[in-house]
Amino acid sequence: MAVIKAFLVALTITALAFAQHHHHHDHGETHQFKLTSEIIQKLGIKWQEVKKVRVSINKKYPAVVKDDLNLSQIVSSPVEGLVNKLFVMEGDKVKKGQKVALIYSPQIKQLLAEIRMAKVQLANAKAVFEREAKLFKKELIPYNRYFEAKIKLDNAKARLKALRETLASYGEVQNGLLVLRSGMDGYVAEQEVVLGESVDVGKMLTRIHKFDTLWVVALVPVEDSQIFKSGDTVSVISPIGRTTGKVAFTSTVLDPETKRGKVRILTDNTNRVLKPNMFVDVFVSKQSEEGLYIPTEAVVIKDGKYFVFVKEGDTVKVKEVSVGEKIGRYYRITDGLTEGEVVITAGTSFLKSKFLAEAEGH
Repeated sequence: MAVIKAFLVALTITALAFAQHHHHHDHGETHQFKLTSEIIQKLGIKWQEVKKVRVSINKKYPAVVKDDLNLSQIVSSPVEGLVNKLFVMEGDKVKKGQKVALIYSPQIKQLLAEIRMAKVQLANAKAVFEREAKLFKKELIPYNRYFEAKIKLDNAKARLKALRETLASYGEVQNGLLVLRSGMDGYVAEQEVVLGESVDVGKMLTRIHKFDTLWVVALVPVEDSQIFKSGDTVSVISPIGRTTGKVAFTSTVLDPETKRGKVRILTDNTNRVLKPNMFVDVFVSKQSEEGLYIPTEAVVIKDGKYFVFVKEGDTVKVKEVSVGEKIGRYYRITDGLTEGEVVITAGTSFLKSKFLAEAEGH
């Protein structure tokens, strides 16, 4: 009770002091208040000189590790068939070009048979054409018979070429089996088939992933989102180690559950301290550019405008200012204050309520 009474007495004294000393002008409204040692003591008013400084930021945010989809490759079959052989298992390390699986396909089998037949037909057509060409040269047969042999030879060549191109479109074939290879260095992150299983066109057999880089998605309060700039380096701490990453993207949409913004960080994982779906912490440690920074507690916001309390001797005046970025608990002042001025930074609650009340009543 004694504390409450003391506070009420302080408010009464302050109110009386302000009532005796504040002024209004019809044009270019000015608010000023008289400070006494009793008011300063009772309200715990503190102030600081405005000067150019660099604001340090050291903050931690929760995050989760995600696959970098740009570093994943799905190995699938371009034709229907059966898994004839598997060379890798989930978790295996693979090199680019390494065999992953062999696929037996009736479609490829049929195509190979047609190619063999086309080769025989081409050889026959070539032999007939060469014989007809000799006879025509000796003028023993008419031109149309020679021309017909030539057409058949050209058609046989075209058919064989078309069949070979079709086979090549499916990829590498060895001993009648389709060879599927890894297109990148990495690990087998997923395996969806077993030996002898049937596969459809496009069905995933395995997913190869390169874990040298991973996405880390941090959940950041709206007021801190401007701390993250594209290209900034941040630290990522996991349960098994520490690494670094660079800010790649800051979302403009809030997560519907946490009401926080997502910051995506491309993280170096060459030391293998991160794993997909792992919960981690993102640490930001940086300094701002040099400027006039004051604590957020020193600023009053009204109708989209920003005001501060400037101390001049034993008088406090209200000044409108322009602010730039907010870094942590500091505003950067871009206009309205000059270096050397003194602003109230603590004990401002009553000053703010008094200013807002007068502004409303004016």
